[in-house]
Amino acid sequence: MLCGVGGPLGGLSPLWGVVTEWGVIPYLYLVYIQPDEELKKLGDLMDSVEFSRYWTEESSVFSMIPSIQLFQKMFLKIYENLREDLSLLDELKSRNFDAMIYEVIAFNAIAIQEYLGIRTLYPVFSITHTASLSSSIGEPAPPSTLSSALSPFGDQMTFKERVMNTVCTIIYKVVMKPPEMSSYNYPYEKINLKKAESRAPFVFLNSNPYLDFPRSTITKSVLIGGISVNVTEMKQEKLPLEYETILGKQERTVLISFGSIMLSKDMPERYKKTIVAVIESFPNVNFIWKYESNDVDFGKNLKNLFFFKWVPQTALLADSRVSAFITHAGLGSINELSYMGKPAVLVPIFADQMRNAKMLARHNGSICIDKTAFGDFDLLREAINKIFNDESYKRNAENLAKQLRIQPITPRELLLKHATFGAEFGELPSLDPYSRQMSFFTSYMIDIFLLFFSFLSLSVYIVFTFLRFTFKFIFRKRHTKRKFD
Repeated sequence: MLCGVGGPLGGLSPLWGVVTEWGVIPYLYLVYIQPDEELKKLGDLMDSVEFSRYWTEESSVFSMIPSIQLFQKMFLKIYENLREDLSLLDELKSRNFDAMIYEVIAFNAIAIQEYLGIRTLYPVFSITHTASLSSSIGEPAPPSTLSSALSPFGDQMTFKERVMNTVCTIIYKVVMKPPEMSSYNYPYEKINLKKAESRAPFVFLNSNPYLDFPRSTITKSVLIGGISVNVTEMKQEKLPLEYETILGKQERTVLISFGSIMLSKDMPERYKKTIVAVIESFPNVNFIWKYESNDVDFGKNLKNLFFFKWVPQTALLADSRVSAFITHAGLGSINELSYMGKPAVLVPIFADQMRNAKMLARHNGSICIDKTAFGDFDLLREAINKIFNDESYKRNAENLAKQLRIQPITPRELLLKHATFGAEFGELPSLDPYSRQMSFFTSYMIDIFLLFFSFLSLSVYIVFTFLRFTFKFIFRKRHTKRKFD
């Protein structure tokens, strides 16, 4: 995307697999870091994570902790490897980069940025938001209305949900806190990651204000959700002949896909059988199912069900003959179907998908159901049937798509303009809110409330003392008068 700026770009990428170099763009330099044995083992551990368990297990911030910690170990190891041999960074240093963009979880990028002498730093996050980054830049992130990215809530929460969301937010902040690092230039000097993030002129978040829940942001937060969606290119994609044949058979076609991490082949057998039974109950609708195995005996006899190990998802969503999408509500899929105006049955499975599903469902173009509905014939069929027979879902989905397509400033423009502006001026102290330096005590005006409470308490005490004295005086006067009489 930034290649549109026209200046030289560089990319630093750690690997634990085989990669071929890109040579399409002459002013783009990609530098790959080959892994050592320890890093390969960490990569193998990441690949071996059993995400399939989330088909039946509940997802929570607690269940995600091991994966987050594994990521942190990997990036810490990359930091240590570079420290042992700085020749690669010395080569990059000679290119005099103006700015650096990095994924927030890749905390080792701060040490690299400092060593290379890059003045402008852009943190980016691949999901909608993170409370830890909001804290660094002084952006309000109250857990009373802003659900944690890994919590299953929306913006309207019950008391119990607000308690759970607060706990989730605190745990996420603690877990996301990266290990300490020393400067490459000054080994005895610790790097203050929070301070480094606060100096960023802008941060880029994978959130779109017309799609996401409304929330308080500051000027530094640039919301570029949907930047990877190119509607024109999606509509120009040509479908393979086999898909054209399927789409031409029936008036309606439904796409079923659960992304690249949650695989259909790993779902419980009872889920598969329920889905097949529901599909069979719609004989006049074709279903294209991304299923990653040849073992499809459970549904091979259905004439309206077609299995594919891989599907051209963007091209299918851009095709008007696809009527609906049954999806896991991954953020990439959410953005794509939103821009294409497709009604959907959202079945979130783990991580940020629960929040993503609620985020889209509130626009009334989709239906959100629990993953256990895959074991309930009536519930699953009812959801699909609603999408087909209630025109409001299609109408609302298309209305959202229209808003996204003609939004005043596109995500691409936001990224390019802010990135070039920040690269020219560097740190922008004028955008740094003073609230970032305030303590919790003063930021939430606890000191003022205590002052008011003190005045109120003092006033009550004075009034009470005055009344007590007055009653005593009157009582004594009456008592004395009676005694005299």
